[in-house]
Amino acid sequence: MNLNLTKIMFMNLLMFSTLMTISSSNWLSMWMGLELNLFAIIPIFNMKMSIYSVESTMKYFLIQAFASILLLMFLTYKSMFFLINNNMLIILPLLMKLSLMPFHLWLPSMVEGLNWSSCLIMLTWQKISPMIMISYLNTNKNMIFLIILIFSNTIFGMNQNSFRKILAISSINNSSWMLFAILMNENLWINYFIIYSMLNLMIINILNKYNINYINQLKFFNMNFLFKINLLMLILSIMGLPPMLGFIMKWMLIKNLMYNNMYLIMLMLITLTIMNLYMYMKMMYFILFNYNLMNKWFKQMKMNYNYNYIMFMNFFSIFFAYLILY
Repeated sequence: MNLNLTKIMFMNLLMFSTLMTISSSNWLSMWMGLELNLFAIIPIFNMKMSIYSVESTMKYFLIQAFASILLLMFLTYKSMFFLINNNMLIILPLLMKLSLMPFHLWLPSMVEGLNWSSCLIMLTWQKISPMIMISYLNTNKNMIFLIILIFSNTIFGMNQNSFRKILAISSINNSSWMLFAILMNENLWINYFIIYSMLNLMIINILNKYNINYINQLKFFNMNFLFKINLLMLILSIMGLPPMLGFIMKWMLIKNLMYNNMYLIMLMLITLTIMNLYMYMKMMYFILFNYNLMNKWFKQMKMNYNYNYIMFMNFFSIFFAYLILY
């Protein structure tokens, strides 16, 4: 009971710190909200103590503390950097908190030691505060474009076998899309973030329920047809392929980039997404072509979980896209 109350307390503190950051009227209050957020999430990471969670928590604390020190220094001593655009200096520690290029390599190794619920918080909720703070800055979108070139991250994710690292690398790629979305239109970013969070919630729920941590595990148990179809649809949706639900969030941003004549940025983001498809194709291989790997002595798993809501959301995504975009 005490553990449940403790978890509820820190979850409420986590939500309060984020609301404090996005509703503050000055940068010092925003920085205090980020620090409160850091102190709230550390115990959440360590609810189930293990040597891997402690290591990941220490990595996260050191990186976030260093980014907070830089942010406070740039906010406090603006006169020291009068020859440089101060907004660009403030963006650097926020990009470090978001794990965007060139500060992106810490996220996959850190997420590897967390449980699935902590991974979900890390990949979704923790992106809100830094992105809102970046949207408050008067920055040039083309300069942001030069910062979030993540070719090295894309190549880095091609040989990964862990689902946690694949989702982390996918999160880095989607963060670049969300960053452009919030700089152009906050409503566009809200729609993108809600759809992205829903997709992560559904796929992490499946991976957590059946204790799937690596791609190779997909061939070690028999999947019934409904489970296979739903998992395949989720992967296609996270890939952003039409007509799945994940395509809506990318199509909304593509449409706005076209309206603003930002064709170079649009082509760059699409190219990076296409390069990331290789990671998801590895998952699809074991789902579509694993019939010959099944022997009769494999244990048949009972899939009693209801995935009808996933099929509904994906099959009717074209209708949702029509309502949103037109």
